[in-house]
Amino acid sequence: MSGSTYDRGAQNERTALAWTRTALALLVGIVLASRLAAESLGPAAVVFGLVVAPAALLVLLLARRRYRRSHEALQTARALPDGKLPGLVALVTLLLAVLEIAYALG
Repeated sequence: MSGSTYDRGAQNERTALAWTRTALALLVGIVLASRLAAESLGPAAVVFGLVVAPAALLVLLLARRRYRRSHEALQTARALPDGKLPGLVALVTLLLAVLEIAYALG
């Protein structure tokens, strides 16, 4: 056991896997919610799914990029990536919540 607190990739790898699971869960949630809401909200729910689902895919792509940038930053003692990815996840989650509220009220 070394005295170093840095774990040459395991923490970064776990974080990347968590972002991947989050992106996939958002994508599945958007598709299912759009399909369920399509009965009562009609084309608006389909348009919602077509507009917001690519944002969930963008989360997946940005998560992979964030992993690479974090790995490089940890290796070279540079600053870690910014908070754009968590912000995008919050926005997609908020939009999904709006669809669910519209479905519940409709």
